[in-house]
Amino acid sequence: MIEFKDVTFGYSKENEVLKGISFSVEEGERVGLIGSNGAGKSTLMKAMLGLISCEGEISIDGLRVEQKNIAAIRKTLGYVLQDSDNQMFMPTVLEDMIFGPLNYGMGRAEAEKLVDDTLERMSLLHLKNRQNYKMSGGEKRMAAIATILAMQPKGMLMDEPSTALDPRNRRRLIEILNELPVTKIIATHDLDLVLETCDRVLLLANGTIVADGKVEEILWNQELLEQYNLELPFCIAGIPERFKQ
Repeated sequence: MIEFKDVTFGYSKENEVLKGISFSVEEGERVGLIGSNGAGKSTLMKAMLGLISCEGEISIDGLRVEQKNIAAIRKTLGYVLQDSDNQMFMPTVLEDMIFGPLNYGMGRAEAEKLVDDTLERMSLLHLKNRQNYKMSGGEKRMAAIATILAMQPKGMLMDEPSTALDPRNRRRLIEILNELPVTKIIATHDLDLVLETCDRVLLLANGTIVADGKVEEILWNQELLEQYNLELPFCIAGIPERFKQ
């Protein structure tokens, strides 16, 4: 589904963000992309969509990431941005959600039914006609995810999807992610989210993949995580010392 071969990207020779990265993701895999701030997680996702020009080779669903294939690749991979304000640009949630399907040739009635089905699945029907500027950060985040789901991609890239979500919406997000039968790469600092939604983890540091393995191999490895300025997920770390009797 996704393949990187010796991919490098930098704003200059002295400022390389990605350094000779190689990995592959099979169709249907659920991958957590973790790393401290500045590790290159968002850059890696942008590279998959052709938003930046890299050295090396990237292919998505058999298509090489190059100009002639960009439209097909962006239809294949849905991308939930880190900042929902950069994703929700139409007046209402409905208009945002039908924008993609309509542009891919779907009729208005069919697109609106798809919107209704998606919002109902996410328990968000009450937001259908809400103006974007009248939503909270958490509501906008969930609506942004619904917008990508309505495009029915084969794969999803999600950049910090749990940001601004209250506990109830975060739990619903986890349920939705676990129900989706598509390839998923989730870039996040929320390691508990990775633990509940992913089978595999890529640990990125200083522009390179320093660990690649099963969730239980990496997220239980306190020494490895601390080496790269990360901490054990809360559910593994246990009860804070001050609450212990």
